[in-house]
Amino acid sequence: MNIWWSSIFLVAYLSHALSKSFKCSVINEAGFCFLENVVINDPASSKTLDFPKQQILLIKSGSIPNFSKEIYAQLPGVRLLHMYNNTAIRKFLIAVSNLTEINLQRNGLIEFDVETTENRNLKTLTIVHNAINAIPKNIRYLEGLEKLFLYNNSLDYVDLELFTNATSLKVLSLYDNFIKTLDSKLGLRFSNLQTLSLSKNKLSFIPYFVEAFPALNAISLRKNPWNCRWLEFAMGHIEARSIQIARKDAVCRHRWVGDVCCYRTVVDFLFQAQGEELRNDREQLLKLAQENRDLKDVVGRLNESVRKLEERLVDNKADGEV
Repeated sequence: MNIWWSSIFLVAYLSHALSKSFKCSVINEAGFCFLENVVINDPASSKTLDFPKQQILLIKSGSIPNFSKEIYAQLPGVRLLHMYNNTAIRKFLIAVSNLTEINLQRNGLIEFDVETTENRNLKTLTIVHNAINAIPKNIRYLEGLEKLFLYNNSLDYVDLELFTNATSLKVLSLYDNFIKTLDSKLGLRFSNLQTLSLSKNKLSFIPYFVEAFPALNAISLRKNPWNCRWLEFAMGHIEARSIQIARKDAVCRHRWVGDVCCYRTVVDFLFQAQGEELRNDREQLLKLAQENRDLKDVVGRLNESVRKLEERLVDNKADGEV
């Protein structure tokens, strides 16, 4: 009997010794539980972790090289998860959970992925001041997303079709990346998108701009090498719809369109030359058309004179016969 109780005591002791409990260093008035020195090197050992039961966790420091699905199982009551500054993360999986907001800032994060299961709980995803260079195709599973912040990363290409399942998306913030292409296609519509932030990228135009964002009321465009032709077209739509432009360009070495700088390229000059050629052709056609009308008038008058002359000759002949 004593051996039996000793075994139970030993198991309980070892379980306690092997488990790791994290406690809030501070709980502020907003209910944020601040955690420090959270180190999880092996996601498989997450079953031995004990996190606080608060709904809002803010991890200030530590190291979680691979934030995997196993860790979510230890956060059943958490709704908002923030990890920033000194919390090192290399890979991050967004798994289906009770989380409504994930906020990752300055973690050295280079890659994230999304579990291939419909996720309507997550409303706000913030991955900023990191080193993300691609948006995973599985982001289409975040169907409940309303706000997406991916600014200050290393993105150079964004396919807007990846966000079409997020039909409630209201805010898309992509500023301060290296985006050269914002890929779209005819028919894509983000009917609820109100704010689009694109400043400080490498964009020259946005395909199907008018059709894709019918509900837009705020946009940031500064510090991009916009094509002047496209910007003139876009600015006409922006002004007609009273869309607010945030943080306009301060200086411009090329040409202003409104308060945004644009750049003339070889394509612009080709368009301009072609436009001038078309205008000249049009003027020549208009001139020829006018000359043709004038000629028709002259011919008409001549025909009328001939008709009158013929009538007079007929009358004179009739008088001579009498």
